[in-house]
Amino acid sequence: MKILILLLLFTFLFISQINTILDIDLWWNLKTGEYILKNLEVPQQDIFSYTLKNRPWLDHEWFSQVLFYLIFSKSGWLGLNILKAFIISLCFFILLSLSISKYKKISCTILLILLSVLAFGYRSALRPEIFSYLLLCMFLYVLESDKRIYILPLLQIIWVNLHGYFILGPVLVLLYSIGEKKRFKRYISVFALVVLACFINPYFYKGALYPLRILLDTVTQQKLFMQNVHELMMPVRSGFGRYVFFWIFVIVTSISFILNLRNVKVRHILLFGFSFLTAYLAVRNMPIFIFIGLHLSAINLNRAALTKDIPDKRSYIAIILISCALIYFFLSNKYYAFTNQLGMRKTESRFSRIFMPSGACDFLENNNIKGAIFNTLDFGPYIGYRFYPEKRIFIDTRTDLYKDDFYESYRKAQNYPAQWHELHREYGFDIVLLRHLFSGTEKLMRYLYNHKKWVLVYYDENSCVFLNDVSKHLRVINRFEVNFNKKRIEDSDINIRIARFFEKIGYEKLAEKVYIELLEKNPRFLEAGNNLAAIYINSERYKEGIDLMQRFLKYYPKSSELYANVETAYIRLGRKDEGVLMLEKSARLNPYSRKTSYVLGVMYLEKGEIDRAMRQFVKYLKLDPYNVGAHRILGDIYIQKGLLKEAESEYNEAKALSGLKGLD
Repeated sequence: MKILILLLLFTFLFISQINTILDIDLWWNLKTGEYILKNLEVPQQDIFSYTLKNRPWLDHEWFSQVLFYLIFSKSGWLGLNILKAFIISLCFFILLSLSISKYKKISCTILLILLSVLAFGYRSALRPEIFSYLLLCMFLYVLESDKRIYILPLLQIIWVNLHGYFILGPVLVLLYSIGEKKRFKRYISVFALVVLACFINPYFYKGALYPLRILLDTVTQQKLFMQNVHELMMPVRSGFGRYVFFWIFVIVTSISFILNLRNVKVRHILLFGFSFLTAYLAVRNMPIFIFIGLHLSAINLNRAALTKDIPDKRSYIAIILISCALIYFFLSNKYYAFTNQLGMRKTESRFSRIFMPSGACDFLENNNIKGAIFNTLDFGPYIGYRFYPEKRIFIDTRTDLYKDDFYESYRKAQNYPAQWHELHREYGFDIVLLRHLFSGTEKLMRYLYNHKKWVLVYYDENSCVFLNDVSKHLRVINRFEVNFNKKRIEDSDINIRIARFFEKIGYEKLAEKVYIELLEKNPRFLEAGNNLAAIYINSERYKEGIDLMQRFLKYYPKSSELYANVETAYIRLGRKDEGVLMLEKSARLNPYSRKTSYVLGVMYLEKGEIDRAMRQFVKYLKLDPYNVGAHRILGDIYIQKGLLKEAESEYNEAKALSGLKGLD
């Protein structure tokens, strides 16, 4: 029976880690690994971006990149996914082995592992940090078992060259030394050796101090950049429901301490506090708490008076049934649907095309288009992978290299012509490759499409290419220029993402035709129905819009976007009270909707509910900091509240943004 349980556990662990690869950083990781092997050197300065001008680059993940490239070059995405699945499975089995060696039981630990994997699914990513999870678990095993402790400095040498989480090594040794009176000197000597091991890397002391420098940059030169990277945000900002399994795991771990209160060791309390704090501060740190919390929970439940004497055999059938159910949960993709990851991740082994502008890069390559590229940040790694060393990129996802002043200019360039032209003069790019999927680039796309000197020559489901109308591009422009005034819908255009692109570029009639085609194929296609209804409302066809939305609300009663569209129709028809009710329902379903926050703020202001209006505009400006009117409205609200300094700050921000003149 035990063997069957362990086989099911391994199967579940493996299946849970074989999923769509989304990690855009992987592209420059692969290219850097290739560069290191070809040149037999670790890069000391940036090799990808022309805007960084060969700025010194501390590539702290170089050894991981080499391993990734070697596997990818031999076995592709499947090989990398298997590597990830094997390493993560090994992490959990190391902790299970530790628990078995100490308590000769498996039930509590396996049940905790099953919950841990559900919590870990949010960060099941193919990134160099997977090696950190393995080294973290190995450190926990050695420190908790107190055997072969002097192997830790050797492990630390490997860790410091794999990933920036190597700082966890010295921290763990230090925390374990607390309360160890008899073995304190031994632990401190190991701590000193582990610290010294951090200096054995291609960058010497700079590499050893890398995590501290990143922490300093986060609160100084890169504060804005870091605030806009989702994985560096606090998980609480996404609400309880977004990471429900993680918070359940936090609760279970906390309860385990209460059950074992009499036997809890100081070092375990410190471990819990440290790991939870790291996870609380940033989404990307959640796995640190998951592995440490699993270890601590297993100790507590195997020692607590209430749970330590529960026979293993009593839980075997339950573990088998739960394991089978969870295997199905992942294989059927119901896990990814439940955690709202279905659109971008499911049980398979390939890279998601959503974040891969392969078509646009093929277009540039096949037509031999020369020149510097302006690209959106999340496309930077792939473009670098495709074109280095022939072409360099404008920006990418290496948060340790791009400072706030540059990042702010990049963001403003997508909203204000003055900033766009300033960047164009400084860097001289004449190719623009933009992501049109999601939000953030629609103003720039529409501006470039209507600009005499820029020509749209390519678009697909996630990206578009504009060329500067200069002599070297005339051949390509004459052949591929896209003119939407003469555009006919083709079969390749019948795609929800392309329809959204038509809308963003300003051609709602083309989008409407695509949405109608999509709804004929699938009458319950929510996004197509919602977007079509919005077009009806914006063109004052209110009855058609409301009828369509009411039909879809029967299918999707929890769609915040549908309620937001109903609200727009009601307000334009003068039914403001009903519109506010729809808005409030939309806000409850999706607290991060920019449109809902703004309109709800305006409606509260009209009703004289100043405090509620203020909260909505504060929330809105966190989501869209470049709306001049919203800054002015919030300034007016602050004046009414007597908050003069806050009002002055908002007026100054509005004035600064007005000077740039928006792209609208």
